[in-house]
Amino acid sequence: MKNNYIKGVLIVNTGSPASLSTKAIRLYLKEFLSDKRVITLPRIFWLPILYLFILPFRPQKKVKDYKKIWMADGSPLIALSKKLIKKLNYYYKDNKINYRLAMRYGYPNIKDQLIFFRQQNISNLIILPLFPQFSYSTTESVIDEVKKSLKELNWMPNYKIIKEYYKENLFINSICNKIKDEWKTNGKKELLIFSYHGLPIKYVNRGDTYYQACFNTSELIAKNLSLDKKDYITSFHSKFGYGEWTKPYTEDLLSELPKNGIKSINIISPTFSIDCLETLEEIAIQFKNDFIESGGKYFKYINCLNDSNEHVKLIQKLVN
Repeated sequence: MKNNYIKGVLIVNTGSPASLSTKAIRLYLKEFLSDKRVITLPRIFWLPILYLFILPFRPQKKVKDYKKIWMADGSPLIALSKKLIKKLNYYYKDNKINYRLAMRYGYPNIKDQLIFFRQQNISNLIILPLFPQFSYSTTESVIDEVKKSLKELNWMPNYKIIKEYYKENLFINSICNKIKDEWKTNGKKELLIFSYHGLPIKYVNRGDTYYQACFNTSELIAKNLSLDKKDYITSFHSKFGYGEWTKPYTEDLLSELPKNGIKSINIISPTFSIDCLETLEEIAIQFKNDFIESGGKYFKYINCLNDSNEHVKLIQKLVN
């Protein structure tokens, strides 16, 4: 089959349940929490916990959380990602690049999109996991799945994987512009919080560079914004289970700030490129409620780059 494309770009994110149901959420969690890159416990210990204590009960709670943020066209992560892909293919159609979307867990999946590229005779590929900071639990998991899928397909195209991009000037500038726009509209607040998805500390001790990369990201953004050390802080959210995770925990920080006289904050999560459950429900709703209940007066979450034109330009630069 002939086509006019000279390159294929596979943009990959974590994933989301296919629908707003306990069944769909259970299927998604099963795949996600079965990934050895995500949960490194020996299978003999972990699988009984997963099947006996997590999958029977956690989906019911998650349905309630997803209901708060579900969009007319589905999960925010999927819907916004599709809009981003549509823009990329529209604005850069003359570049002869075909952009496709895949999710590490759920659909559209990586293997199906690789099959599409093969059917279109596109054998020059770029794989872009939308994780600005590399981690074995995210980016490396995508790499594992790409290699596994290619082996199953018995296909060896030329491909390049972009492992991280938080140091890119265009990424830092795009995040800074989001913050500046918020400050221009509502004024600069007492503290800017950079809240990143947490990681078990044992992963860091094994050599995962994600933790340090998060602090590096905050410093690059702060430098661009000419912030003093007292103007911002880096923290981590979405702790799961009982082990120690990367600190400080955002949840604990938010309950302490009002006691120390800081009652107006902005919070942004430069670990996410597309808004999802963790940003729209955990941060924007749960954390806001916690902060206000602790005595805070003003809390504003600053959205991800999503399908913004700046995000489109960033991706186009990364893959060229």
